[in-house]
Amino acid sequence: MDGVQSWAEVGERIAEARLAAGLSQGELASRVDLDRTAVVRIEAGERRITALELFRLAEALEVPLAHLVSRPPAPLVSRRSELEENADDASRARYRLDARLEEHARYAQWLVHHSFLKPPQLPAHLKRSSADTVDPVSLARAARRTVDTPSGPLGPLADVLEHLGLYLTVVDESAEGASLFQEGYGVAVISGRAAPGRRRWTAAHELGHHLLQDEYHSDAGVAASRDEREQDIDRFAEEFLLPAKDLLDAWKATERGAKPQAIMIDLAAAYRLSWSAVVNRARQLGMIDSAEARRQKANTPTRGDFLAAHGNVPVPDLETGATGAQWRRAALAAWSTGAITAPRAVELLYNAVKEDELPSRNNLEESLP
Repeated sequence: MDGVQSWAEVGERIAEARLAAGLSQGELASRVDLDRTAVVRIEAGERRITALELFRLAEALEVPLAHLVSRPPAPLVSRRSELEENADDASRARYRLDARLEEHARYAQWLVHHSFLKPPQLPAHLKRSSADTVDPVSLARAARRTVDTPSGPLGPLADVLEHLGLYLTVVDESAEGASLFQEGYGVAVISGRAAPGRRRWTAAHELGHHLLQDEYHSDAGVAASRDEREQDIDRFAEEFLLPAKDLLDAWKATERGAKPQAIMIDLAAAYRLSWSAVVNRARQLGMIDSAEARRQKANTPTRGDFLAAHGNVPVPDLETGATGAQWRRAALAAWSTGAITAPRAVELLYNAVKEDELPSRNNLEESLP
């Protein structure tokens, strides 16, 4: 990603970040110990900014420092409307999520460019164009075959997605998810504030857009208007996370007297999905009717219900700061070779470790392939 070329561009980025934070120029000025007139001139590109002021501005606006001095990727610019002073919550949340997506894309670009991260070559049967007419169910099944899990529960989803060329992390933002297709690989960010099952759904949703090579996608505000494309991606996510055959096979237990609710609880726990997602899947496949689906949704299982039916509760996945194993190994490889400093390593690992918890370079070099 290119750096900004003028103070006017820096000022524009600061103004956008301020609007996304819901701050007035006066409020921002007080947070960074400047006069309001100074902020006005900064946003207009009429005043230079010291390094210390830039750091304070990024901290006050809660965006990465690099966000203020880098140009956004072209696909984001072409799809995003400019923020206004009266921007609604959804628009501000989308901008803030995009800022995290830009940051993740910068990190990935650096790791790939320096050969620490090596995106996989997807098999021909999985490659699609955004212009192609695609059967989402067939695409989901092809994706599962590619990760050698044609059926059954998928493991930690960040790891699974990496094998399909999508590098994901989880951020502390309210908007659900966004993804960006880069040169032969993709990056995605999802909200860590959502429930665990919803996080896996959003991750699978972004994978669908990645496999269709959509240049940019954001789930912020998508629920308000679901077009045909989004409905297809929903079908992809359903089949990818819980294949129809798996549910139908599990449902055969009703012939032996098992209760539908117990079967669905077992599936929700094993596949780490939300209760509503499993109920919806059962309804779509004709296992239960609409009335029964409404009744089941109104009777969300408790922790005790999961323990009774499955023996344990669903294991949370995709906690804030999570990345895949390939990403973590790449960041640590960069650290081990001396390509980055300890603070930078912690940054690339999204604070999964502290500086004093980083492995010694000698020990790490011995364990890396």
